[in-house]
Amino acid sequence: MANSISKRARAMCCLLTLVYFASYTMRINFAVMIVKVCSDMQLEKSALAIVLTGLTVAYGAGQVINGFVGDKIAPRTMISVGLALAAACNMAMYFSHNLVLMTVIWTINGFAHSMLWPPIVRTMTENFRGEEYSYAAVRVSWGSSIATILLYLVCPFLLGYMSWRSIIAICSLIGVAVLVLWIPTSKRLFQNTISAKKDISAPDAHSPLPRYAFIPVVLIMLGIIFQGMLRDGVTNWVPSLLNESFGISEENAIFVTVIPAIFSMIVLYAFDILHRKLLKNEVFCATVIFGAAMLFGAVMYLCDILSPSALLSTLFVTLIIACMHGINLMLISIAPKRFAKSGKVSTFSGILNSCTYIGASVATPLFAALAEGSGWSACVLSWAVISALGLTVCLLAFPLWRKFRREYSDI
Repeated sequence: MANSISKRARAMCCLLTLVYFASYTMRINFAVMIVKVCSDMQLEKSALAIVLTGLTVAYGAGQVINGFVGDKIAPRTMISVGLALAAACNMAMYFSHNLVLMTVIWTINGFAHSMLWPPIVRTMTENFRGEEYSYAAVRVSWGSSIATILLYLVCPFLLGYMSWRSIIAICSLIGVAVLVLWIPTSKRLFQNTISAKKDISAPDAHSPLPRYAFIPVVLIMLGIIFQGMLRDGVTNWVPSLLNESFGISEENAIFVTVIPAIFSMIVLYAFDILHRKLLKNEVFCATVIFGAAMLFGAVMYLCDILSPSALLSTLFVTLIIACMHGINLMLISIAPKRFAKSGKVSTFSGILNSCTYIGASVATPLFAALAEGSGWSACVLSWAVISALGLTVCLLAFPLWRKFRREYSDI
C-alpha cells in the first residue's frame, strides 16, 4: 500500500500525526504521572480522579459542540485555536497547587483538545480516498501511541530530577512548537482538497441520511462508550495496579506501562489489514475485537485469582488495551468517513468520539472505587464484562450498518 501513497499525502499525514501527537502529549501527561501526583499531594487516587474526570467530561461534551462547529468553519482554524488553548492550560497547571483550580484548568484543557479530532477527521475525509485514507487513519492514530510511549519512557526518568509540574510545562512548549509549524505548513498543504475538486461539500450536493441509519449509530455509540471505559480507564490505572498488587515502584510502574502503547502501535497496522482485506466492515471488525478482549479479560481474572503474576497481568493488560485501540480505529477513525455524503463528517466524528470520553469519565472513578473497595480482581472481572457488552451492541449494529453502507455511503 505504501507505494501507492503520494508524497503530498505523506506530508499531510505526517503533519496531522504531529498535531495528534502534541494533543496527546498535553492531554494524558497528568494521567501518566498520577501515581506520583497522588504521593506528592498526599491524596487518595479517588480524590485526584476528579481532575481526570473533569478533562474527560469536557472533552466528551466538547466533541459534540466542536464536531458541529467543525462542519461550519475551516479545520485549520479550529486546530490552531485548540492547540493554543491546550498549551496555555498546560502552562497554567505548572502554577496551580489547589485541587479545585487544577480541576478547572484541566477541564478547560479537555475542551481545548475537543477542538482537534473532528477537524482532523474532516481533513482526512476531504483529502484522502481509499488506501490513502487507511494509511492516514493508522498513522494519525500512531501519533497518540508515540506520545504515550514517549511520556511513559521519559517521565519516570525526569521525575527523578524535576517535579511533575515541570514536565507538564515542557509538554506545553511542545504544543507551542507544533502550533508554530502547523500554521504555515497546513496553509500550503491543504489548499486543494478532493471534496473541493468534486464539489461534494456544496450544500446542494449533500444527501440526507436514511432514517434507519440512526439505529446502528446509537448502537455504535454504546460500543464506543464501552471501548472508552476500557481504553482510558485501564490505561489510567495500570501503574496503580502494578504498584499495589505487585509492589512495583511508582516510577517503574509508569515505565512498565509503555509496553501496551508499543504493542498497540504495532497491532493497529494488523487491525487495518484485518478490516480492509478480510472482514471489510468496521463494525463487524470491532465485534470480533471485542470478543478477543472479553477472552483476555476472563483469562486475566482467572490468573489473578489462581496465580497472580506481574508478567501475566502486564501481558493481558497489553492485549486488552491493544484491542481497544483497534476498536477506536474502526469506529472513530474509519466509521465517520461513511457520512461524507451528508456533509456532516465532523459532526458525527465529534459525536462518536465523545462517547469514548463518556466511558472514560465513568470508568476512571469506577475502577478507582472498585480497586479500593473490592480489590483489583474485581476491576479485572469488570473488564471482561464490559467487553462482552461491547461485543453485543456491535453485533446488533452490524446488519443495519452493512445496509447503510450498501445503500448510502458506498454508492
